[in-house]
Amino acid sequence: MIALITSTIIPEAYSFFNIEERYQQTIDTINNLKRVGFEDIYLIDNSVDVIDTDRIKLNSFHKLNIIHTPQYNFRNKGLNEALLILNHLSHLPDNQPVFKISGRYSPTEHFNRAILLSALAEKEILGVGNIKKSINSYFNTRAYLVNNKRTLEAILVSAVEEMIAYGRGINGYKGLIKLLKTMFRPQVGTPFQISIESALANILSAKTNYKLVEKINIEGFVAGAKNLTFISE
Repeated sequence: MIALITSTIIPEAYSFFNIEERYQQTIDTINNLKRVGFEDIYLIDNSVDVIDTDRIKLNSFHKLNIIHTPQYNFRNKGLNEALLILNHLSHLPDNQPVFKISGRYSPTEHFNRAILLSALAEKEILGVGNIKKSINSYFNTRAYLVNNKRTLEAILVSAVEEMIAYGRGINGYKGLIKLLKTMFRPQVGTPFQISIESALANILSAKTNYKLVEKINIEGFVAGAKNLTFISE
């Protein structure tokens, strides 16, 4: 099993954390993945400026694979992450399970690779979520496990399509009103996009090849504009 970290150490917009803190968070993620047994770790970062890869390697371990690629950033952060991964799947080995984790989070002391792989079994994707056809459905993208990079590709392509297309569909009363308005005032593009968490839930709700768990055993901080919340899930 390999670990795939997605990060934006140097963001385009305001962040609750400064750049020094973001560097340290990413380094902590790498070291904690190594602590729980990962030997093959990939860091894909879409910072708007050049990142100090030597600093990251010196403070973690030399087997780390770092790919830095500035990209256009949409307002939908989930869309940015999906495109970041899709554009660099060629760097990942074939036929290996992929544990994807966001750079602000780390595995806890209860994280166990063998247990996760056993729980995944013959399924394609494992994670924390609520897969229902409702406004509260979600599949958490802070961390999840897929059986290989081809599954990751297929799921993320579907997620991108769902994020963009959802706003053009009739999804509840408000969706119908918005669609009727476009009949009299045509619009270019999509009226709105949904989050990648909601998009994945919608996709998986039509499938049976997924596994939900109560905890995947990661922790870290969720930061808003002015507040900070520590989560463990």
